Amino acid sequence: MPKILTVVALLLALTGQVASAAVEHRVRKGETLAEIADLYRVSVKEIKNANNITNANRISIGQKLTIPGVSVATGAKHTVRSGETLDEIAKRYGVTIQELKTANQITNANRIRIGQTLVIPGLAAKPAAPNVTVSSTGEHTVQASETLTEIASAYQVSVQALKSANDLDDANLISVGQKLRIPDGKPQYIDYTIRRGDSLSDIARDYGVALKTITSLNSISNPSRIKIGQVIKIPSHAGITTSRGAPQLSTSDLSALRKTRPNKDKWRHIVIHHSASKSGSAKAFDRFHREERNMVNGLAYHFVIGNGNGMGDGELAIGDRWKRQIQGGHLASYTLNQISIGICLVGDFSKTKPTAKQMATLEALVRYLMANTQVPVARVTTHTLIHPKHTLCPGKYFPTAAFKKKLGG
Repeated sequence: MPKILTVVALLLALTGQVASAAVEHRVRKGETLAEIADLYRVSVKEIKNANNITNANRISIGQKLTIPGVSVATGAKHTVRSGETLDEIAKRYGVTIQELKTANQITNANRIRIGQTLVIPGLAAKPAAPNVTVSSTGEHTVQASETLTEIASAYQVSVQALKSANDLDDANLISVGQKLRIPDGKPQYIDYTIRRGDSLSDIARDYGVALKTITSLNSISNPSRIKIGQVIKIPSHAGITTSRGAPQLSTSDLSALRKTRPNKDKWRHIVIHHSASKSGSAKAFDRFHREERNMVNGLAYHFVIGNGNGMGDGELAIGDRWKRQIQGGHLASYTLNQISIGICLVGDFSKTKPTAKQMATLEALVRYLMANTQVPVARVTTHTLIHPKHTLCPGKYFPTAAFKKKLGG
């Protein structure tokens, strides 16, 4: 009998029919079943059924969960995104940094790059739906017989993330030819704090979502009844776009920016200026603003981007006002200065265009600020568009419309 079993086992192994060991997940402090399901690209219902769980809210720290449809194998793959560290990736997948380093032949944990594909040891991702052709454009056109679940599986995002990114109320109501935005990943929502003068309709317009989406998401029955300080959720794709192939901040710039934690409740606008001079630098402007303008806080802007004359072409200088998260001095309005991030590009754009490197740094910086301050595309503007007094800044050669279009506005 043992010999027969051995032969059967061997035959099954050769035909690929031996079941792989199921993945087991140990619940950590703060985790929810929804987060665990999203991590392994399975549904909450599948995990509940596999573990005889009746109440999704009742899981305990240390509890072992069997993850259905996922097996221990050669390893799932993870594409490194902007801002991620090896430590964060390891924690997300429940492996150690050393295991990640060994599996990917990494000698220095600090040297991973955006777009790099990492193998996650011991975790195999669910295969993409076979009848869905994956697009690399960030947009998917629905084909006949495709379901939202299959599309989500193919792109390795959750169904909820797809619904949120496309303002879908019902996952079953998609049509052939419909174009779906493919979100980059978690989180699905951002928190927005209601400020004086806000209305839900204005917020919905600025963030590019339907008013109904916001009221439904936040269980608001009367859109007119919101309070200052109230925190509401907005789909994370709204007004804050990402773009494959978009300019990226340098590692040093990104590292410097991360030293400051933005005050998300403070900033409402991002305002672009030019220096109206052929050359200049953050240090020179700081000295001028202190000595000639008598500004106690110095440099009026939060950021300065060089053009090769006085600063490197495309070089980013982070001002003290940003580091301290205090008001700017770049607008002739006390109120607007309190809530507006000022970015100055060195150059006179009434006579010449910004350099390509300046525009690349500007785009990367604005995308970073939008993602980290929750300022939507609609509130990225220029001095001449927001200034209460007439001004031509940043000049007729600054490509305002084209720049906003790149950002998704």
